[in-house]
Amino acid sequence: YQKQIYSLAYRLTNHMEDAQDLAQEIFIKLYQVLDKYDTQKPFFPWMYKVATNVCYTLLRKRPADEVPLEKVIEFGPIVLQSQNQPEERYEAKEMQLLVQQAIAQLPEKYRIPLVLRYLEEFSYRQIAEIMDLPLTTIETRLYQGKALLQKRLDSILQRGEHHEVSRR
Repeated sequence: YQKQIYSLAYRLTNHMEDAQDLAQEIFIKLYQVLDKYDTQKPFFPWMYKVATNVCYTLLRKRPADEVPLEKVIEFGPIVLQSQNQPEERYEAKEMQLLVQQAIAQLPEKYRIPLVLRYLEEFSYRQIAEIMDLPLTTIETRLYQGKALLQKRLDSILQRGEHHEVSRR
């Protein structure tokens, strides 16, 4: 499960070294609470819940300005209509960077569910179990997180922080 844990930590911290440290903390915590695992239930959701809780706890303790925007991650592959168009590829890459920056600025209570849903592809119910929150809370946080993300992207585009990306 090393890749899944590191991937989660990396997507939430946006920094390689921090993700490695966080992944190590997660595995230590998993070892410490392994006796609480119910063998009648699937292991992966339980492990992911522990991992997410460790991430959430440690990220809440970190100062909000600790992650600079330059330390953003690749949030998945760029989907292009035509692989032969350099301009389209450049614009898509620039738009991806803007999305990454906006996600990096989100508070953890929105960033974590968005990452779990759209990058890790967990269901709403799985996210609720992982975060130990009611399903309605997850639905609300995803809705509010997407709205906040859209607002931040609109603000960035309106301020002209990025000249090359056109709104489509």
